[in-house]
Amino acid sequence: MVQTATAATAAPENPTAIFDTAIADAERLLELFDKLSKPEQQANEVLKRAALVMTLTAWETFIESWLRAQMCQKLTALKGSFAGDYIQKKFTESINQLNNPNSHKVRQLSLEFLQFDVTDQWQWNNFDKQMVCTQLNKYLALRGEVVHQGRSSHDPKNPHLVKRDELDKAIRFFKCLVDATCK
Repeated sequence: MVQTATAATAAPENPTAIFDTAIADAERLLELFDKLSKPEQQANEVLKRAALVMTLTAWETFIESWLRAQMCQKLTALKGSFAGDYIQKKFTESINQLNNPNSHKVRQLSLEFLQFDVTDQWQWNNFDKQMVCTQLNKYLALRGEVVHQGRSSHDPKNPHLVKRDELDKAIRFFKCLVDATCK
């Protein structure tokens, strides 16, 4: 029996709305951090690390949802056919392996399944495609450090992996990246 309505083939939710909801969680974590006194901030650096993780999770959720939405449109005419089901199966396998959606992985998926390089759209203001790809990959690497190393030191005098002002930049960056992807 051919399965035609899976999570990957059903009409996806609005990717931008999903991102907006998720990024709002990261912004709430930063608001909580900002309300703390300096000594409390020192003891609660975890809020900044969590905000970074939430920011990158918002990106990951967005790009997966966006790719699904694009595929849903492309496969409409083939839905229920052998070819459509085969392509959907391959796409679903690829999406399910999309951890840490860096510029290379997103480029590969968009070329393979959408037949265009979505990273070509990634430019705005003072950012060109190469700068965007590099910055995206740096943020993903930082998330990896935060997740796998946690605190770099238990000594409060040592610098933390995640700087407060860098989080504002990251959130702005990913909002711009989502907008550029949706062009």
